[in-house]
Amino acid sequence: MLKALHNSGLFGSIINSYSLLVFPRLYLTCLSFILDYSVYHLACIWGADPWNALTLLSGSHVMLVFYTRTFSNVIEAALFALLLLLVAVDTKQANVAQHSGKKERNNKHLIGIVLVSGFFNRPTFIGYALVPMLLWLSHDLNGTFQFSLKRIVKKSFGILSSMIATSFLFIVTDALYFGSLLSERDWLLKDGNTLYKLVINISQHLVLTPVNLILYNLDRKSLIAHGSHPWFTHLTLNGLLLFGSLHLFTIVTGVKMMAGKFARKASCLTPHEEHLEKKLPATQITEYLLLVYFIPIIVLSLFSHQEPRYISPLIVPLVILSAAKYEMLGWKLVIVLFNVLGSVLFGCLHQGGLIPCLSYLEKTLHSNDPVANLNEHSLVFYHTYMPPRYLLNVKSDQESIRIIDLGGADLSVLNNTVNELLDNFYSNHIGNNQEMNIYIIAPGTVQDDINNCGFQWKTVASFFPHLSMEDPPDITSLSKDGLSQLSLYVFNVQIKSKKSET
Repeated sequence: MLKALHNSGLFGSIINSYSLLVFPRLYLTCLSFILDYSVYHLACIWGADPWNALTLLSGSHVMLVFYTRTFSNVIEAALFALLLLLVAVDTKQANVAQHSGKKERNNKHLIGIVLVSGFFNRPTFIGYALVPMLLWLSHDLNGTFQFSLKRIVKKSFGILSSMIATSFLFIVTDALYFGSLLSERDWLLKDGNTLYKLVINISQHLVLTPVNLILYNLDRKSLIAHGSHPWFTHLTLNGLLLFGSLHLFTIVTGVKMMAGKFARKASCLTPHEEHLEKKLPATQITEYLLLVYFIPIIVLSLFSHQEPRYISPLIVPLVILSAAKYEMLGWKLVIVLFNVLGSVLFGCLHQGGLIPCLSYLEKTLHSNDPVANLNEHSLVFYHTYMPPRYLLNVKSDQESIRIIDLGGADLSVLNNTVNELLDNFYSNHIGNNQEMNIYIIAPGTVQDDINNCGFQWKTVASFFPHLSMEDPPDITSLSKDGLSQLSLYVFNVQIKSKKSET
């Protein structure tokens, strides 16, 4: 859309770091309203207060920060909310149809489309879909859970056609976008191609993005590069960081419910009491929501790399479960303060200097000076998150700009990288007037380490605030040097010309 508007000439040159940042965020922010729609209708179906649920949802820093950014978890959360809604509608309709005699409408094809879309977006969607799909595949004519292998197999075949069609669409789209399905057509036009050879050639040119992602994550080297965490990180730290008191409340509710079940089993209920207990819809819904919340956490805890955003879609069952419990209303002040602090931490402080820094570099790289545009630029990112390179507005064939992401590498790697860039410049640019700029982008907490490198540099820009959790500031020196430690710096390496050396 941006390219079309830019090529029309009606709005001038609108492709820059700001528009490239805002337009995708605006799209995903609009997409996140699917959660509001789903939560409202789910709360109505399950007997919770829809406005309490929407208040908890819209006031959460997960919605305000994470779901206004370009994370694939936003799409995962929207699809997860839709799946919960479709399953809830189907099970409710089954119950209504049984008592009223009306014909039951079925959302099986929509459920198949949502399942495949979620899997292609993030394969971990299987963990989120596990409980709602088990309910949908096993619910009887009354809309209650009754496990039957025959029923599960029959309903699975019912959604197979929509799943195959959606998978085919995504595979062909990915093959056209990422692969060489049409760009290399020689294999397709060869004479003497049998049907078997044609199928083999087509399969070799297809791109299976979920399979590629799974294979990448099965590689130990990939996991080491991204970092590993203890298995309980999601259940403890990440749950508290994202949801605060709502997470604690859900754990307490789960423990109480399990303790109550064990106590009732030990007390030997009469058949009449057992029948009444099974008929309580509120208890069944609470148990279902607890499973919907905790089962994905257990599944995702099997993977060693655990970031908070991975469990962010669980905000949907969490707010409905919390809205149904009146004791949560007394925690209003705590919930508001927590979400304000979370918004400041994740939306402003955490890696907060990276986007403004990229905007500054984009303007530097695309200056109006034609002589400056001929220079080479090397951008070395050190101890920052992976920079979103599209915000630099660098074309794929623009070889004069090099972007090097060192991540959390050792200081020796930074020193070797810069010295190698200097050596290449001196050896390849003897006798011409072309210049090279080497920029190092690093947080202030590693500035003293860079001082120990064997090259000279000067600070050209700084961006406040910027908090790096991987390189946290020294608490004892924050009062003296807090501005420096909570900033992201752009250092320009001083390059000596051959003339000055001679």
